[in-house]
Amino acid sequence: MDAAQTMLKTRSPLDLTAIAVARAAGAAPPSFYVYFADVRALMLALSDSAADSLMAVADAFAVDWPPPHPNAWATDFVTSFVAAWCANAEVLAYRNLEADRGDVAFDASRVQSSLPILTALTDRMMAAYPAGQSPRRVECFAEAVILYAGMERLAAVSLVTRPGQLQPHHYVAAFARMIANAVAPPAASADGA
Repeated sequence: MDAAQTMLKTRSPLDLTAIAVARAAGAAPPSFYVYFADVRALMLALSDSAADSLMAVADAFAVDWPPPHPNAWATDFVTSFVAAWCANAEVLAYRNLEADRGDVAFDASRVQSSLPILTALTDRMMAAYPAGQSPRRVECFAEAVILYAGMERLAAVSLVTRPGQLQPHHYVAAFARMIANAVAPPAASADGA
C-alpha cells in the first residue's frame, strides 16, 4: 500500500497497474494478488485507511462545550480537516469520484469517514438552538452535510490555488465563521475570536 500511495503523488489512480505497484514495492508482480484482487481493491483499502485520518478529526468535538472561543475552535477544526484531507487527497478524490459514479463500496467508505464528523456537527448545531426552537434533526444533518462537502472542496482547492486568487486561509476563515455560528449559541459566538 505504501508503494501505491507514493505512486499516487505523481500519477493518476486510473494509471495504476498491479504490475507497476508490485515493482514499485520491490516485489514480483504476481505477489500483488496475494494481497489484493485487483487495483480497485487496493484503492478501496487505501480509501479505508485514509478514512481513519478523517475520522480522527471528529476528536475536535471532545471538548467542554461550548468552547470559550468558538471561532478559534472552528478554525482549528477546519484546519485539521483540511490537513487530514490533503494528506490523502489523491485517494480521497478517487474515492469520491467512484462513490459519485455509484460504487457502493467506495460510497460506504465515504459515509464511514464522514459520519463521526457529521454526527458531531449535527449534535452541536441542535444544541445551539434556544430552548423551544429546536429544528428537526434532519434539517441540522442536511446543513452539516453541506458544510462537510464544502470543507472537502476547500481541501481540494487548497492544493491548486494560484497567486491573485483567494488563498486557503481565506476559505478556512470563512468556513470557521460559518461553523462557529452554526454550533455555538449566539452568546458564546459573540467573542469574535
